[in-house]
Amino acid sequence: MAENSLYSDPALIAVYDALNAGRQDYDFYLSQLPNVPQRILDIGCGTGQFALELAARGHDVCAVDPAPGMVAFAREKPGADLIEWYVGRCCVVPKARPFDFIFMTGHAFQCLLSDQDILRLYAEVVARLAPDGVFFAESRNPAVNAWERWCPENAGPAVALPEGRSVHVSHEVTSVQDDLVRFVETYRFDPDGAELRSESCLRFCLKDQLEILAQQSGLGVQSLAGGWDSQAFEEARSPEIIMGLQFQN
Repeated sequence: MAENSLYSDPALIAVYDALNAGRQDYDFYLSQLPNVPQRILDIGCGTGQFALELAARGHDVCAVDPAPGMVAFAREKPGADLIEWYVGRCCVVPKARPFDFIFMTGHAFQCLLSDQDILRLYAEVVARLAPDGVFFAESRNPAVNAWERWCPENAGPAVALPEGRSVHVSHEVTSVQDDLVRFVETYRFDPDGAELRSESCLRFCLKDQLEILAQQSGLGVQSLAGGWDSQAFEEARSPEIIMGLQFQN
């Protein structure tokens, strides 16, 4: 899996929520849940935003993330005592209780950089999924070449922070090799002008390959959407590959 200093630098962890305030993905995934409480696992939970909302709605929630700093930050939030927190990969979550829903949000799935990484995750999910459970994850559709817009001139406006501070984020792609895209994120904090850099690598996997790997793991596609407004997936146009996977019959 990819290493990213964003997940370990305290200064960047502190601004993670402000930089990820959009909730189209959360609203989409929440719409997939029945009204009755469910047993839910949040893989790659980060600072716990989604897990905390799930728990506040009455669901029985476990959350796991490989970054200790992220989980420590999440544990300090109001309502965190309602959640079972784990540090590590999915495999550290006990198998004692199966989950009705397992989510992997925030394009965390793209941090899996090889078929072996994906198969290992699918195996860990399979070992923890209830017989009728669903695993949801999303990956950006490689056909639309989203990384071509990841450049400093396309940077958005500065994001406001407490105490009159702000942070401006820009991206620069450093290499594209096959389906792996490496890039640098630069964070400039104002008014002091301090800068931090975070290097990342993401995999842009084809939908068909994701399906093949799922099938090899005993999973089949239960639902497929091409965007957060639930539109049908179109190979050449859809920005997202949003899959719901279940055990194959």
